[in-house]
Amino acid sequence: MSKQEARAQRINEWLEHLRRWKASGGSLAAYAKEHGVALWALYHWRGVLIQEGRWEPARTPKVKRAASRLEAMPLQFARVAVSEAPMAPYIVRLQLGNGRRAEIELRQVEPLLQLIAAMERQP
Repeated sequence: MSKQEARAQRINEWLEHLRRWKASGGSLAAYAKEHGVALWALYHWRGVLIQEGRWEPARTPKVKRAASRLEAMPLQFARVAVSEAPMAPYIVRLQLGNGRRAEIELRQVEPLLQLIAAMERQP
């Protein structure tokens, strides 16, 4: 038997395994266990046969089935109001000439401007 004939025979054997697995309706792992076939070999040959165009990959994975149920639902929109995002707090650190320090957290600009103005007025 030539290499090509041996490969063709292996391909036919794995195609038959995949057809039986598909007909069983079970998982690939369950089929492998039940028929004494290495699971990795089934995955390997399935990939090879898909690449060669001899086996069609599954078209309806579980995610798509769930998505198809969502597609049947009518679309609904909710009204939203756009507002300004809250400002991150300003952290102001003061160090006076006498060595005292203060840290103030401000969420608005106005109190900071008032503080600066008050400090500028002091002698």
